[in-house]
Amino acid sequence: MFHRQLLSLLIPFFSFIALSPAALAAEDTAQARQIIENSSEQIKQTLKQSAYQDDFNKSVQFVDGIVTEFADMSKVSLLVLGKNIRKATPDQRQRFIKEFQTLLVRTYTRAFLEYKDWSITYSPYKDDKDDGRTLVKTQVHQPGQQPIEVNYRMLLNKQGEWKVYDIIIGGVSLVTNYRTSFNEEIAKTGSIDSVIQQLIDKNSKPVPKGES
Repeated sequence: MFHRQLLSLLIPFFSFIALSPAALAAEDTAQARQIIENSSEQIKQTLKQSAYQDDFNKSVQFVDGIVTEFADMSKVSLLVLGKNIRKATPDQRQRFIKEFQTLLVRTYTRAFLEYKDWSITYSPYKDDKDDGRTLVKTQVHQPGQQPIEVNYRMLLNKQGEWKVYDIIIGGVSLVTNYRTSFNEEIAKTGSIDSVIQQLIDKNSKPVPKGES
């Protein structure tokens, strides 16, 4: 699992100067994929423990820490708001980001807790463009079920860190899906606050017994 990361540490810095843009893109893609691999494995192994299986809030807190590391939640949230970002005050933006992150983390945590004996395989992705963007392609396998394609769109930020800014599940973009839903709500009510309140209501609901 760590061979690409180890290899990058062993290669002297000056050798990167001779690499072509395609080679650099391939190296970047490998680094991005490693982040998803490490994060998924850490979540899987930790949530297997009974202390987390029996405590949904504890699991959410743990997953939130991991998600914050590999995803740019501010960017995801603002992409979801789309054109409505211009209508939002700074306070509304911050409240939306907070509540939307909470919703995603709770949903993500519940999926990890509900699925048993799942595994992930990674599909090759040819990325010849050195544009600071890449796609990590995966399939989630669950015994007795068809595998689900889960692909991560990632962006290299100014700090040189790869961060997820969209997830495509079964061909459906998370950003596009939520943006459509929220745009409809905002168009109907004329208020971003109505969307924020919906998120607050969803996030405040306890997890039904047997689903944690």
